[in-house]
Amino acid sequence: MAGPHTTAAGPPRSEQLRKHVESRHIDHIPASLRHGRPWQQFAFWFGGNVNVFNLVLGGVVVSFGLSLYWSLIAIAVGVAIGALLIALHATQGPRLGVPQMIQSRGQFGFYGAAFLFPCVVFLNVVFIAAQLIVQAQSLFAITTALAVPVWILILTVPSVIIGIFGYRWIHHVMQGTAVLVGISLIIMLIQGLSYSKGLPASATSTTHPALGLFCAAVALLVIDMLSFGPFVSDYSRYLPEDTSGTRLFWAIYAGNVLATIIACGIGAFLASLLPAVVASGSVVNAVSRVCGTWALVVLALSLIGANTFNAYTGALQVLSFGNMFGRLKAESIAARVLPFLAVMAIGVILALLGYRTFVPTLESFLDVLLVIFIPWSAVNLADYFIVRHGRFDVASFFTASGQYGRFAWRGLVAYFVGLGAEAPFVSQPPRYVGVLVSHLGGADISWIVGWIVAAASYLILARTGGGRPAAAGSPPAL
Repeated sequence: MAGPHTTAAGPPRSEQLRKHVESRHIDHIPASLRHGRPWQQFAFWFGGNVNVFNLVLGGVVVSFGLSLYWSLIAIAVGVAIGALLIALHATQGPRLGVPQMIQSRGQFGFYGAAFLFPCVVFLNVVFIAAQLIVQAQSLFAITTALAVPVWILILTVPSVIIGIFGYRWIHHVMQGTAVLVGISLIIMLIQGLSYSKGLPASATSTTHPALGLFCAAVALLVIDMLSFGPFVSDYSRYLPEDTSGTRLFWAIYAGNVLATIIACGIGAFLASLLPAVVASGSVVNAVSRVCGTWALVVLALSLIGANTFNAYTGALQVLSFGNMFGRLKAESIAARVLPFLAVMAIGVILALLGYRTFVPTLESFLDVLLVIFIPWSAVNLADYFIVRHGRFDVASFFTASGQYGRFAWRGLVAYFVGLGAEAPFVSQPPRYVGVLVSHLGGADISWIVGWIVAAASYLILARTGGGRPAAAGSPPAL
């Protein structure tokens, strides 16, 4: 006879359920668990960017004072640059089989990389909060029967369920999002083009904007893309190690570029179409006016998967920090799920406390992130592609006595040199304006300077002895 928790057809239901719940976390993914194809990464990142958040971001670009013509150019330039960086970071996933920030121990050391983990967690919880607020506002615009905080709590539920199941489910949801929201945005664009009032004359101006405004818009889109950099490999680490780096690069690059330009472009178009409506509320108001309530429902659903992967990767940062004090069991559902729930809860609390004022201040938050993560990106990519040629001792990522040591001074020095080089070029009024900003017409080029200086510093320091590893392996495909 079958036991009390079994069925005649097979094992207990709880055991069947566990097979569908991811149990791996920050440890290396063995070959037996590797799966997937590069095209799935295209669908994943397309689904991760074709959403209401980027629609709102497109409206923010227009709010800088750019015409629609120059807004679209700034969006395209910023996205093209930012996506280039994150696609390069993502190719490290299949090769190394570990989360992105764990791999950063190769540049900064076992303890030296510790400052990155809370920075990424902070990034994750802020994005969770901002996205939940935008989603809730979309649904509140349909019906005021439920308050924004109630919508926030309702929208959290599906994100939590997806995250509990883990990696595979996140990918499946993103693929579905790519199709549903992609088609919806095309319909929204058609509705916008047929809107009877048309674009005001100011929106179609081709007059060159102030350099500072244009650079600020480009930088906003660069960091919108680069914000994925610290965890982009988290979602490619299950791919087989022999995955073509070139195919993976182009799949991720194309998915990010196409989705973000489409979503931001439509947001910029709708903001230009109804500037008065946007000024009195948000791009969501313009969507409701032009496209109807159906679009708001789709847009609200578009960020469910994005909420999940922010909490998912935040959990990996918590575990990475905890790993400094002891090796974690490689397979543990509880070890992955509990920090996931904690990160999600913090994001939800931030959303509940700040839903009235949080989103308008998001631009300032992104500006700060740009300063912090640009030097990290430069050091990481210079090390992986130029210094070590993709050759790493993965086991050393998990021990302070490994090949990369407790503190890797070359990476840390290069990072802080790059950070310092950014300071004179940062333009974030009223908080801080660098001494050289006025000489550049108010343009913020700190991210360009910081990236080049940090990369160059690391390459110079790597030649001072001991910078090139002894770990075996063939160079990456790219």
